[in-house]
Amino acid sequence: MQFSPTAVTASNLPSRRARGLAWRLGGALTCAALVTGALAQGDAPAPAAGGVGLKGLLPASAPDGLLDTLATLPESWKEWSDGVSADLTKFYGDTAADIAGQTAALENLKAKVGVLEKALADSQYAPIKGPLVSLKSGLIRRIEIITAVLDTLSADPAVGTATAVDATKQSLTAAIDTAEGFLDGLKGGDGWKTFLQMGSVRSALAEEKDAGKLLEALTAVNAKAQQALNSEDVAVKEFVAHKELSDYIAKLGSVVAALNRAKTGVNMDEVRAQLKALLDGLEKYESTGTTAAATQVRAAFSKIREQAADNGERLSTVLRQYYFNYNMQIGISEGFFNRVLAKTHIEEGGVNDFILGADVYGCQITSTQSKFDILASPNGARFRVLLTGTVKTNTDSHKGSVVIYSNGSHTIEANKDVIFDGEKFSTSPANMFVNASNEPVDASTRADNIPFLNQFFKSAAINAAIRKRPEAEAIAAQRVTSRVGPEFDNEVDNKFGELNQKLQTKVTAPLKAEGLYPESRHYQSTDTQLDLHTRLMAKGELGGSKPETVAVGESDLVYQMHESLINNFLDRLDVAGKTMNEEQLRSLLQDKLSKLLGKTVTFSKKEATPATDDAKQPKAFIFTDKDPIRLKVADGKVNLILRTGFQRDEAQGGNIPPQIVTVPLSFKVEGEDVVITRGDVLVDAVDAPENVAEQVARAGVIKKKLENSIPSKKESRTMKVDKPEGDPVNVNILEIDANDGWVTIRLQ
Repeated sequence: MQFSPTAVTASNLPSRRARGLAWRLGGALTCAALVTGALAQGDAPAPAAGGVGLKGLLPASAPDGLLDTLATLPESWKEWSDGVSADLTKFYGDTAADIAGQTAALENLKAKVGVLEKALADSQYAPIKGPLVSLKSGLIRRIEIITAVLDTLSADPAVGTATAVDATKQSLTAAIDTAEGFLDGLKGGDGWKTFLQMGSVRSALAEEKDAGKLLEALTAVNAKAQQALNSEDVAVKEFVAHKELSDYIAKLGSVVAALNRAKTGVNMDEVRAQLKALLDGLEKYESTGTTAAATQVRAAFSKIREQAADNGERLSTVLRQYYFNYNMQIGISEGFFNRVLAKTHIEEGGVNDFILGADVYGCQITSTQSKFDILASPNGARFRVLLTGTVKTNTDSHKGSVVIYSNGSHTIEANKDVIFDGEKFSTSPANMFVNASNEPVDASTRADNIPFLNQFFKSAAINAAIRKRPEAEAIAAQRVTSRVGPEFDNEVDNKFGELNQKLQTKVTAPLKAEGLYPESRHYQSTDTQLDLHTRLMAKGELGGSKPETVAVGESDLVYQMHESLINNFLDRLDVAGKTMNEEQLRSLLQDKLSKLLGKTVTFSKKEATPATDDAKQPKAFIFTDKDPIRLKVADGKVNLILRTGFQRDEAQGGNIPPQIVTVPLSFKVEGEDVVITRGDVLVDAVDAPENVAEQVARAGVIKKKLENSIPSKKESRTMKVDKPEGDPVNVNILEIDANDGWVTIRLQ
């Protein structure tokens, strides 16, 4: 089945084809952005008044990343990829003058996405899955964002502002409910309600019909709330920074902005200026992932929310999906969950009881198996702890001169529900079911030594025991229930109580101390798997994008990590502007991870490879003040990007000025190993060098150092995971995929 002019040749991906002048200019502009840094928000040029739709808003050239990926497709795709490249170049460089033409161009690009989706569903294109995914996701993000920009521009100002006022008022009312619920549980909470005037704000929202008077009242409250948010009193500032209160203050500001906009009207020139800054910032972020680009996006979006007729809601929906999304996702199958946590327990003990007027002695063996049944839950990860087992008994019941010998086999079923809300595990009372079976198998009486009578008396004793069997089994069931039930209930409660304590001390506290605690979390479950989603994204940062859907096999764990999570973590390493050698950098990473994981983390130190020109090698990194370490994940590679100068002895030429060093790493599971392959190291000067020959020499020195420091290698694909009880479990890495910003690891 063919989807291109000729069949895809999986084994022969051609080298990058030459592009036209427009493409090369696009690449040059991207390089210029890397060299000069992103424009500050205030530096974004305002478009001419009276622009129509997208005209004057889009970047001057097509996204270089998309053009580069198109150029990697095999020859059988050449006609198609050349066509898409031409469409993109025309769409950005020669945008249609009217909205109808712009909409038609977007529809044409959507058709290209359809081609990619159909190809990805066809197994014959698996060898080029990486670039196809990158193209599909990259096109979808841009189509959705640009469509949202058009919708924002075409929104009726009168209708949009009225809708925005109503929507923000509803959001503020909900935020008051949440904030008051939070304060109700705190000593002194009523004082904060009064200080932030939550009661009067609620009343004004419900009763004040005059928009001008409502604006006047809320403006005064908003000013006071903003003072608290920026207070010089650290205790006040930290308290109102709680999510419940900061959300209330943010929603209050949104209502004030919406009312102001309804009063003064929409300044479309300013809205267009901010939309241009947003689109420009997003493209810079797509290509560089820099802090400046992320800050530009957040600042422009914040202004759009204040100025656009619809309060920025249309753009907000798309940005939440593609740039403010979760940047870590974990899917845990029921099979994997049980393999790591299920356990079997065997306990032997004696029997000493009094049942139906008889003294009962003997022994019992209790064998139980605990496992987990994942339950569907849209809010919170819910599962059921299941206990099944048997109690085998061998007893002698003594009543007078009669002894009844019995064998018991009692089956146990118990369950207890647990839910994890992101902060703690909560448990429900246990349910217990016992099916008792107690069979008399022999008897002893005073007539045992009397011929002929012994069998008569024995049969009579056994028959009497059989008649009492239902009653005896009911008592046995009650005995097992009263013994095993509370033990099961208490053990589960204690285990998850201990786990809650460990979560706070070993996970939550260290993450908060290092500024790494996710500010957004969502946990849910289906009837077959647990899904955990978190986002690390502070002010001025961006989050994840919408990942490709990954099926979780019945015994798999799938871990997905977006490059924004890693980069936001790297920004908190505090290496910007510092001079550090390899040992100091290794030590910093070891210390940071040891604190976060609550155990000693040690990276193996690579044995230095002797070099004939060792004296010329740089001695340390001189990291830049911005974005010193970055990761860019694309087309099957994790690209480590260093923005750094290099310290070197004066006798060997002195320090090397700042460079952008890219180290491509690819990961592949082969046999019992994960093979890590380092590609060719690329070196570019941050500032244009005065002496090109000298820069070439510098690049050679840096390349040699990095290739020596980061070699290709193999690691075992098997990891040992400790179980709460019992021997460790071997967990194998099945595959590693690096595409469109996401690193996906499947374990089994």
